[in-house]
Amino acid sequence: APLDPIEDGLAVEVPERYASEREGAFEGVPWDGPWWHAAVQDAELDALVARCLEQNFELEAQIQTLRQARANARAAGAPFLPTLDGGGSVQDLVIEDNTAAGALIPVRQGQVYSLGPSLSWELDLFGRIDATQDAAALGAEASEADVHALRLTLTGSVYEAWLDAVENRALEALALQQVATNEELLELRRAQFAGGSGTALSILQQERQLESTRAELPGLRGARERASYQLAVLVGEAPQDNVQRDVVGAGSSVPPLPALPTLDVPGALLTRRPDLAAESLRVRSLDRSVAAAVAARYPRLSLTGSYNFDATDAADLFDRTIQTLVGNLTLPLTDGGALRAEAERARAELAGALATYNQSFLVALREVEDALSVERRGGEFEGALERQLEIGRAEIDQARRAFAGGRSNYLPVLDAVRSEQTLERPLVTQRVATLRARGQLLRA
Repeated sequence: APLDPIEDGLAVEVPERYASEREGAFEGVPWDGPWWHAAVQDAELDALVARCLEQNFELEAQIQTLRQARANARAAGAPFLPTLDGGGSVQDLVIEDNTAAGALIPVRQGQVYSLGPSLSWELDLFGRIDATQDAAALGAEASEADVHALRLTLTGSVYEAWLDAVENRALEALALQQVATNEELLELRRAQFAGGSGTALSILQQERQLESTRAELPGLRGARERASYQLAVLVGEAPQDNVQRDVVGAGSSVPPLPALPTLDVPGALLTRRPDLAAESLRVRSLDRSVAAAVAARYPRLSLTGSYNFDATDAADLFDRTIQTLVGNLTLPLTDGGALRAEAERARAELAGALATYNQSFLVALREVEDALSVERRGGEFEGALERQLEIGRAEIDQARRAFAGGRSNYLPVLDAVRSEQTLERPLVTQRVATLRARGQLLRA
């Protein structure tokens, strides 16, 4: 019987719930739609994904591989039906009798004309053809699952590259805002120095802070450009400057994270994930290949029939018919062990595929757990950063008041501004990291 890898081939104990859920860390909400909508709902991202799925060349190549697999499956099922051929021949025939004292006596000579169909059919006594056709059909289904898996991978790549662009746009906007703030502080310090209440050292310190912030801009712009070039390739376009402007538009904020969707039980990964579905189908295909390899060692029975018109003159071709029906029984006797070795090879390939299938399921479980952990711990870290930033902004306000009132020098203001700017950047990065983890979770 064909092997069901979900029931018979999975050696891993399937947990009832994910570890993070057992800790009560997440409360899911109902969700139905594209996976990335449970992470980000953005029209720009939707357009990029649509262009990728329509224009990506890697996906087109995989679709053509699927078409090949389907054609192979149809070809594997062809032996179930008889093969019918039509043919004709013209023979120049000479038959001589040499039994009379060595003399050659012509018995028959001239042309012989033949025309008619012939039919051949192998009876699938031991299921070899059936198993071969099943293996090819399951292989085609696995190839179709590969297409879905690649679509998931490509949409994930678009999502990741888009997040890179979003992160660097947000960091660039933040850096420009910080440059403006540092320029204002520098002008204030110069005015105070001109009024006799500041020092040249404080001006130099502020100038260094300003130039340090400006120095980050080229790196951020370069990272955003590279993300846009990657997006261009994913949507099937050359990574040129005009593509960069088309692919990644304006916008400088990190989108908010929506509520986590309700997660299915871990065992649902076996049917939800296209990569695991493809491996499951290949296990079943290899199982049928084993059956075909075993059946190849048994006898084969084939029937051959023909119905021919035969004559010695073309004008009389349809006056005489010859009908034949032949049964052929072939039994492999000795082949040097080739058929036995092929059966053993097929069994070993099946065992290897089962081991790979179990390992892939474990990796899938870990990917979900990792993403849940990153989102939970990332949310905790993001909250801590937001609280620090709130305190830092209050510290800046107090330092500015003290400096303006002459109760303090400029150094506390500079330190407070540096602290705020140091916190703002990792907060942006962490918000993007949380969105990235959500995307990884949904894909997993």
